[in-house]
Amino acid sequence: MKRIALFAIGAMVLLTGCQNKVKNNPQAPEGKIGGGLVETTDTVPMPIFLMSRLPYLEMHYWTNVEEPMREGDEDEEWFVSYHAAWERQEAFRHRASQYTHLITNYSDLPIKFFDEVLKDPDGNTPSIGQLHGRDQIPSLCARYKLVNQLEEENEAYGIVAVTDSYLQTRRKAELTAEYEEGEEMGPLPESIVTKLEKRYGMKASRSLWYHTIDGRYIQGCLQFEGEYKDAPADQWGTKRCLALEVIADSSEVYAYEVLGYYSSENEYGWNVDDEGIYINVYIHTAYEGPNGLEFCYTRSAPESLAVGMAYLRDGKYVLDQYDIYQYMIDEEIPLWKSDIAELNKLYHDAAAEEGKDVVLSKYAHCFFDLENEWVWMRDKEDQHGGIFIRKDGHFQLVGLETPQIKPKEMNRDYKIFYVQFEGPIDSTTYSKQVFAYKDGEEIEEFTCQLEDGEVTECRMDGRPLSPVEGKAYLDNLPEPEEITAYFHDPDSEY
Repeated sequence: MKRIALFAIGAMVLLTGCQNKVKNNPQAPEGKIGGGLVETTDTVPMPIFLMSRLPYLEMHYWTNVEEPMREGDEDEEWFVSYHAAWERQEAFRHRASQYTHLITNYSDLPIKFFDEVLKDPDGNTPSIGQLHGRDQIPSLCARYKLVNQLEEENEAYGIVAVTDSYLQTRRKAELTAEYEEGEEMGPLPESIVTKLEKRYGMKASRSLWYHTIDGRYIQGCLQFEGEYKDAPADQWGTKRCLALEVIADSSEVYAYEVLGYYSSENEYGWNVDDEGIYINVYIHTAYEGPNGLEFCYTRSAPESLAVGMAYLRDGKYVLDQYDIYQYMIDEEIPLWKSDIAELNKLYHDAAAEEGKDVVLSKYAHCFFDLENEWVWMRDKEDQHGGIFIRKDGHFQLVGLETPQIKPKEMNRDYKIFYVQFEGPIDSTTYSKQVFAYKDGEEIEEFTCQLEDGEVTECRMDGRPLSPVEGKAYLDNLPEPEEITAYFHDPDSEY
């Protein structure tokens, strides 16, 4: 059985600033998706979406947990929208323990509410609405666990969580994918495309037939070419392009309009970096509910992920977007106060006498290689410091920095990375140390003394080398370069 991981669905801060939420939304430039709760008398809790960061499954929050309050001349429309988003989140939070099923198209795995993550290790509010590529970075969320721990490689972990009452009031619909994994999807039936072209008076440039539901409904998307001249006008005269989310039921064809930005025949799109290709919704589970067809969807753009419910209601196809999460890729793992205390201890355990009273107060991540986490800690005066590497969650000191000894970077073939510490070369006698690392492990430690530029004595991993061997080693090293580092003081404001 295939494992469905969230990050394999497509590409995986919700935009927390109020103006950012409206102006910088990379998923819905048209401002249509996510217009608020669907009007319904159904009191059954709707599904939620869990991001897999095993051993936990996390429902990431999209607002702070505190109720938003009006401030000054805040935009009324934005405040109403933001408060509605908070109300939806609160409804989910207060029912958190009721979500006991993790659903896929072919499985129902029991889960249980575990806890909430409301603070990071430093006692501050964690990131909100962000999907991190590194599990070590906490998010504001509710956490769940599988009741039965399963073989990760052999089981399918879903993304949709529902309550008992949801399953008791719905019939699960059969969801059939009209494509094979890794294969290109076929187009919608010609009759549907022709009907939509006639309805909108535009020529379709592409369409996709994504799913068939219960052997009855056809679900997919259609993208028109050119400018959508019948789009609603705005005060800026914005030109639009048009894509449709499509549901067909026999001869009835329902369409949900998604407006993009049109600049020219070769410049238009719906999302950041979408290259002019509309990215359709993906159905995870579908149901026949008391009011008709409904399904849980995600829409994964290159830099963000939207989650929500879709409905056929009163002859209309409605997408009720819960909200949008932003993918955070290749982030630096933050250093918490406990990490900084550990690095200071490692430094003081190894520092020379002159550095015993030094406090390392700022840090930078050094990208000597992309597979390992390198950290450079320094004091405020940039005189003393240390280079560290974190391997399997544990730090180790690589080398010290003093006013006389400064680190430099060297690498060869992007496989072996060196950090070099050397004394002032303007003196007649100075020393060099070279630490070679591969795959996060130290593989060489070379030290030597030089007088008037000539090697006098040297050692490799504690073993003596002749001056000739030492010179040959130095001559074969890559050229040392200054380390690029952007230091951050954890106690300062960003």
